[in-house]
Amino acid sequence: MSRAKAFQEMMGDLGRLNEHLSSDPIASHLGLKVAEIGRGRVVAEFPYKRELTRPGGMINGGMVCTAIDYTAGMAVLTVNDKDDQVTAELKVNFLEPLKDGPFRVEAQVIRKGRTLVVVEAKVYDSNARLCAIALGTWYLI
Repeated sequence: MSRAKAFQEMMGDLGRLNEHLSSDPIASHLGLKVAEIGRGRVVAEFPYKRELTRPGGMINGGMVCTAIDYTAGMAVLTVNDKDDQVTAELKVNFLEPLKDGPFRVEAQVIRKGRTLVVVEAKVYDSNARLCAIALGTWYLI
């Protein structure tokens, strides 16, 4: 079974999906959990953890990018009618430091073509303050 089809089978069961994420070493390190999922949309959350911070106590930008990549990638998986996918491009604008967790990543598919999918993702802190916005492209395999 393809990775996309396996993921789509888990979509209706957040417990099973989050269990799968907890077995992924990177998602587990982030503490990433899916809060909502639907066709073309995923909302995930991750906590404030000292292991994710840079000097100054804010979440490291690479950790934010990783949370965005995972969440937006899952949004792509919900519409992927092929076997797999890879991130082709990801641009992130950091607007505010991420200090007040937990954090919420909202990813929405903007356009799906035959081989490329464009996704917008936004990251909010626990005060609903927009801290980062991203636009990415995934290549369907």
